[in-house]
Amino acid sequence: MILRALLIVFITPLVAAAADATTAGLDRGISFFEDRLKRDPEDFIAANQLADRLLRRQRWTGSLADLRRAQEVAALSLKVVPGELNRDGIAASAQVALAMHRFAEARSLVGQLDQLNPGNPTAAQLLASALTELGDLTSAERALDELIQRSGAGVSSHAGLARLAWSRGELDQAGSHLDAALASAREAEPPAPEVLVWALVQRGEHAFRRGDHAAAEKLYAEAQTLAPENWSVLEHLAELRGAQGRDMEAAQLFEQAAKATDRPELWQALGDLHAFYKRPAEAKTAHDRALAGYRDSLARGEVLYVHHLAGFFSDSQEDAAQAVAFARRDLELRQSGAAWDALAWALYRQGDFPAAEEASAKALATGLADPHVLYHAATIRLSAGAVKEGQALLRRCAEVNPHFAAFHIHR
Repeated sequence: MILRALLIVFITPLVAAAADATTAGLDRGISFFEDRLKRDPEDFIAANQLADRLLRRQRWTGSLADLRRAQEVAALSLKVVPGELNRDGIAASAQVALAMHRFAEARSLVGQLDQLNPGNPTAAQLLASALTELGDLTSAERALDELIQRSGAGVSSHAGLARLAWSRGELDQAGSHLDAALASAREAEPPAPEVLVWALVQRGEHAFRRGDHAAAEKLYAEAQTLAPENWSVLEHLAELRGAQGRDMEAAQLFEQAAKATDRPELWQALGDLHAFYKRPAEAKTAHDRALAGYRDSLARGEVLYVHHLAGFFSDSQEDAAQAVAFARRDLELRQSGAAWDALAWALYRQGDFPAAEEASAKALATGLADPHVLYHAATIRLSAGAVKEGQALLRRCAEVNPHFAAFHIHR
């Protein structure tokens, strides 16, 4: 432990400097390839390179504008040169589809990529992510096995296995895979600050979901040292502060992240925090801003926030009919345990308890043991008169996370 602490002391400034350099490098690259495209709108290579850098920057900054621009240039690339001659264009479009929550489209694009370039590790990684969201966990596991066979175990494969394990309720295995992903990120040479910060946050979120606030605190603190203004670090730290009862600090962090990105889910999180701590006026202001952002996304024809809207209308600004409508639409996009839970909870809010119980059973049948899902299932069972089953689910919820009743956001 002492050696590790010393390594962090000496290495952290280097990685933090690399983080600043990464941001600057992405900015320069984006400007360079934007200029190339302006000079030649049919430069599909520039479009592919631009899409890659925009996607990397949006993950780092949370910018929806970067994501939307990446979508435009990826589509442009494939319009100029069709996929059979443009594998990078297909890969960029698949990444955009995943980020935009168009999972079936992403799976289809990855299939094209794999046909053109069998054995491509990127295809296996993207396919596993899409299949996990689509609820095909067996095929997702097969894709991850192929990824490891092709390129060895690394951050991506361990992170995918962690997501798969969590989706199946294999919580300890999920933590072990995230430990391995974090170790790989630490060992990267040259340093990859984007990846390291992401790995720290993911491991911290797992600790938080298991109720280990002390471990989450350490992981988030290290991530914040490396990237003090990173939106995801701020958001996760805000959630932890809310659960610790440090609500005003949590509100400041949520607001900082929300203002930096204008992402509606962050405004919703801020509103939910205020509602949890009985500040209805402040909650309404934040929720109204969240809803405006969600509506703007829908008006653009996006499905990015369909899942969020199901939860928003179930809990933040209650409208059961809209919650059910968005939850059913979410199930058209993905068939995960989380999607079934969103429908179950929306139906419960609508008062359709038999249908809620049926949807909740489908959520639990996936193996998903997220405390949020378990609590919903327990409440639905208790309301249906299945007291013993509901109490057993509450006990399971407390086993997974002893602090499940504390503030948290639904991701």
